[in-house]
Amino acid sequence: PSVMAVEVVETQPFVTKPVKVVEAPNLSINEYFGRVASKDSTASFALVEVGAADDAGFQTPAFAEYIICNSGSIAFTHSDGEVIRAVAGDGIYLPTGLRVKWSFPEPCTYTVVCLPAFSPELSAVEEGGTIVDSAARERLQTLHHKSGSESAHSTYSTSAGDSRAVVVQPVAVVDAPGITITEHFGHVASGHSTASLGKAVVKAASEEAWQAPQFDEYVICVNGAIDFLHGDSLHGPWPTTSITAGQGIFLPKNVRVKWKWLEATTYFVLCVPAFSPALSGREAEAGATVAKDSASMLRLEELHQQTKGQSEKML
Repeated sequence: PSVMAVEVVETQPFVTKPVKVVEAPNLSINEYFGRVASKDSTASFALVEVGAADDAGFQTPAFAEYIICNSGSIAFTHSDGEVIRAVAGDGIYLPTGLRVKWSFPEPCTYTVVCLPAFSPELSAVEEGGTIVDSAARERLQTLHHKSGSESAHSTYSTSAGDSRAVVVQPVAVVDAPGITITEHFGHVASGHSTASLGKAVVKAASEEAWQAPQFDEYVICVNGAIDFLHGDSLHGPWPTTSITAGQGIFLPKNVRVKWKWLEATTYFVLCVPAFSPALSGREAEAGATVAKDSASMLRLEELHQQTKGQSEKML
């Protein structure tokens, strides 16, 4: 009998370890969040390595994809033959229901988010392409079956029409002495309010002010280490959850949390819905040594004010 996936509402931070959901000769996909790794159907969040030039078959997913090309390049071919290319540093948005073929002209790495979370049933992959062999495809199906995601079926029935893959240029929304946050998708970079996706580089040990965001946060630590203090008490000690390179953490919305970076650290962060200063719930901390200085926070506010009231540019 099939196993039904059960939605669990988390109220505390929890740590995830990646699951290698695809391991083919030229393709490795490490899922940190999703139906397999974290039993989450809201979003999947993965890091991908492509080892050599290759391609996939056409697909028409019932989920939107937010992609950051970290190295190399990726080509996206549409049904009418138009090709859109992305290179290292670009963001690429693929709207729900877009029929598209991925091709890899060279080795590359990328970060990918699917909303809702990826499942084989929702991906609608056609025959063709060589990057995922039959053994890898069968293993992927098995992993999703064990997780209960065979209950995920598409309710999406209309075509994406004239939609296209869209290349998005990143914006350094925070450029402070202690931290740089580059937004690839969100209110500022792409006009998206559904989700924001960015990369943060922390230059040395530091911390952030306490905050209780009105969005869920999914974090993948690429290198370094982060402590997360959490709790409603104004006086410690506070429970602490820690991650290091190769781990992820889910921070549920409305949980009061304080980030502490123990060393130079790089991480990817997904916010659902998209980050905005108004939703961040950031507290004022007199005398605290925080990574974001007042000038960078003022600029962040101004960037968001410039986009306030705009409808999403991409649907």
